[in-house]
Amino acid sequence: MYQKTIFEEALRRIQERRTRAQEEQEQRSDRIRKEIPETAELDNQLRSACMSIVKAFGAADSKERLKKIAQHCEGADTMLRQILQAHNYPANYLDTQYSCAACFDTGFVDGRPCECLKREIGLIGAEQLNAQSQLSLCSFHTFSLSYYNNLPWDQQQIMARIYQQCRTYAETFDPKSSGNILMIGNTGLGKTHLSLSIAADLLESGFSVIYDSAGSMLHKLEREHFGHDGSNDTLDMLLECDLLILDDFGTEFDTSFTRSMIYTIINSRINSTKPFIVNTNLSKEELQAQYGNRILSRLFSACIMQFYGTDIRFQKSIQQNRS
Repeated sequence: MYQKTIFEEALRRIQERRTRAQEEQEQRSDRIRKEIPETAELDNQLRSACMSIVKAFGAADSKERLKKIAQHCEGADTMLRQILQAHNYPANYLDTQYSCAACFDTGFVDGRPCECLKREIGLIGAEQLNAQSQLSLCSFHTFSLSYYNNLPWDQQQIMARIYQQCRTYAETFDPKSSGNILMIGNTGLGKTHLSLSIAADLLESGFSVIYDSAGSMLHKLEREHFGHDGSNDTLDMLLECDLLILDDFGTEFDTSFTRSMIYTIINSRINSTKPFIVNTNLSKEELQAQYGNRILSRLFSACIMQFYGTDIRFQKSIQQNRS
């Protein structure tokens, strides 16, 4: 169950879209009435028909009356659309253009939350969890391959290929079919920068992305699990977001609870084909020693990106000291 505040904010945003769509429709209607006066009578007929439909319900001859009203509406609507097209306007120019055709920006379909409401809830949850991250500091444009120039040629090529793979991943991302990524390598080699660059691009495209360090994420889960409100908001969001990015994997405090949560999250996302990116400074052997084969086998079913190089933060520090 989501926090009440998140649900209310999501619903408020969707209702804002509905209000905006209706206001824009009124503006288009006013414009057409002024430019094409003959449409005013047809528009009035359609509006009057809507009121007649409301009055017809419950009447003894309601079926027959509704049938006649529908026929009249269809004729007036067809004529109105023909006039619009004759004046070089789209036939649907006076229709209310809702963002969601399923719920007409109400947030509900047959009394149940619409997919657009669920997505908005996920986006707001991701916004809150990402609030303290470094997302705004990283992008593909600020990532420089020059820091790998001191590597052997084959390793330079590997890093260039990883960079391009990450860009392609972001450009072609599909929350239902994109694969998982495991980034391995020593600290300061660009794992966080590239994964955050992916996140930044996807967030800009409207996907729900959650980025967090493994330690911070597990601390939030532990606090909720052993709290008194019975909330599972964080776990729900981690399982349902379009892309989950876990940074500094392996630095968290190792307990039976953290292992259980890590397995639950990774296994659940694999089973529901929801992609994740995991970044770690640990080797395969160190990961196996810390997590065991059950978690290791799931991690290594992902696309493995082995990072090479010298700590970029250290290189930047040297360059700054020289200048």
